[in-house]
Amino acid sequence: MTRISDDGLDKLERDGLIKECPVNRKAIEKLLERAVIDLDTAQRNLNDDPECSFAYSYNAMLRSGLALMFQDGYRPDIQDKHQTVVRFAATVLGKKLDQLISGYDVMRRKRNRFIYEPDMPCSKDEAEFALLSARRFVEIVQEVIRENKPHLGFDLK
Repeated sequence: MTRISDDGLDKLERDGLIKECPVNRKAIEKLLERAVIDLDTAQRNLNDDPECSFAYSYNAMLRSGLALMFQDGYRPDIQDKHQTVVRFAATVLGKKLDQLISGYDVMRRKRNRFIYEPDMPCSKDEAEFALLSARRFVEIVQEVIRENKPHLGFDLK
């Protein structure tokens, strides 16, 4: 079985999944700010609507994954955007975070099933785990961006 993080940026480019783009500080900042809002929304909905909490946790991961791509001067191309963000994050963050990235990919697939299979349940335990994973992922991405782009002067929470 091929691990997600074995792809490499070159392969993602060759496969037409990512394209180069200018680094846009404002877009990165807005994505990270919104990821934090998504985490807060997920927390508020945890008890009343676990599916909503799960979806917002996933959104926080997606937005911070996009910010990670943007800070490296890439964006997903037209096809498989969400999956491309997961694969890019796996490539950039490395093998030490494989378990977290694998969980992110499971969340991506489950969130997709919520949309197309409306009878797919989401337990509070799943939503809690998704929220914990999303918080960790967002924190890691924020730290990576702070370290990689100190000249952009991000004051991340």
